[in-house]
Amino acid sequence: MEKTPEKIRESDLYNLYPTDLLVTGFDIIFFWVARMVLMGMYNMGAEPFERVYIHGLIRDKFGEKMSKTKGNVVDPLDLIAKYGADALRFGLAVQTVPGSDIKFDERRIEGYKHFANKIWNASRYVLMNLPEGFEVKEPTETALRPEDKWILYRLNETVAKVREGLKEFDFSKSAQALYQFFWDEYCDWYIEFSKDRVYKGEEGDKEAALNTLVYVLDRALKLLHPFMPYITEEIWDYLPTKDRKSISLSEYPKYSETFKGFEEDARAVEFVKGVIADIRNFKNMLDIPVTKKLKAFYRAEDGYTGTLLEEFKSHILKLARLESFEPADGRPENTLVVPIKGGEIYVSIEGVVNVTEVKSQQLKKREKLLKELKRVEAKLNNPNFVQKAPKHVVEREKEIYEELKLELQKVENVLKLLEG
Repeated sequence: MEKTPEKIRESDLYNLYPTDLLVTGFDIIFFWVARMVLMGMYNMGAEPFERVYIHGLIRDKFGEKMSKTKGNVVDPLDLIAKYGADALRFGLAVQTVPGSDIKFDERRIEGYKHFANKIWNASRYVLMNLPEGFEVKEPTETALRPEDKWILYRLNETVAKVREGLKEFDFSKSAQALYQFFWDEYCDWYIEFSKDRVYKGEEGDKEAALNTLVYVLDRALKLLHPFMPYITEEIWDYLPTKDRKSISLSEYPKYSETFKGFEEDARAVEFVKGVIADIRNFKNMLDIPVTKKLKAFYRAEDGYTGTLLEEFKSHILKLARLESFEPADGRPENTLVVPIKGGEIYVSIEGVVNVTEVKSQQLKKREKLLKELKRVEAKLNNPNFVQKAPKHVVEREKEIYEELKLELQKVENVLKLLEG
């Protein structure tokens, strides 16, 4: 750095220059970034940074650039007061897709406020059920069940995705992986799997469930911390795994070769999840209350499928809300078929569903949807409408079109189910 004056050599600038990364929008690359490089080279004799991360712009929900003149500017402090800083940070991270601008919609931030609530409530469930002085062990030191191995395997896969996303500056990829893992897999599935063991399991089985719950929660909070620093810091402070003054000083989770070996158990649990989801979907399609317990039967086409259905029978009965779940050689009377990989589920509809009546209703609904789809399609195929109507009106019609297609598909699925 020959051009650096002696005064600067003795300052923090000399010690900290150059930096590693500059984060900036694409609109000021020439006006600011290029000039920083030139001035840095001229005054300091070296590039000011090694890499430049170029992100998109935050626009309004219609894709227009925000400006005070248009009145579409959003004050982040108002959003923080309404939804919390964590929800705002995570919401923006999820939408930060490389090469794209963000169409900012406040409703999405509200959705991530619910995610923060989900994290809080899941953590309360774990902490409220931990006995005093509970010591967390390595998972392999406990009597792990297949569902424990499944969540550890999924945690491991999530660690890999999050680290890969952060390395590639693909923050959306990392954030989406965390959202899907914590909400869908840890909360909606593993916590539900664990409840019988936590509330009334034998000592060793209960300990393994609690140990897995805390272990996975600890790692999940660490993974989430860069995106949602406040709630993760607060919760982690109460965990028995706390080993530093702050979660930000703890080691970031790494990929485990041990958990990679749980793949076979993970596949088995994924199969069972699919069976439960199919039965739930069956009820939903026929407007049967989720809490309504039905009789069900299964026919396995191979020994592996039959073994899994029997092994996880208690989970299927509880989570699919069934009165009974027994093997059958063929399809019993007054049942409808739910196809699964390696067999079939027969769900009894006796006294619950009038097939003729439901089929008539669905045919009328399909006719109405087809007419509406035709109307919206004609509108969108009209060049005058597309070119002259306000952009947000056209976008809304496109949304309606997609919603109608989705609704029509649901009707077709119900009719197909009734035919079975």
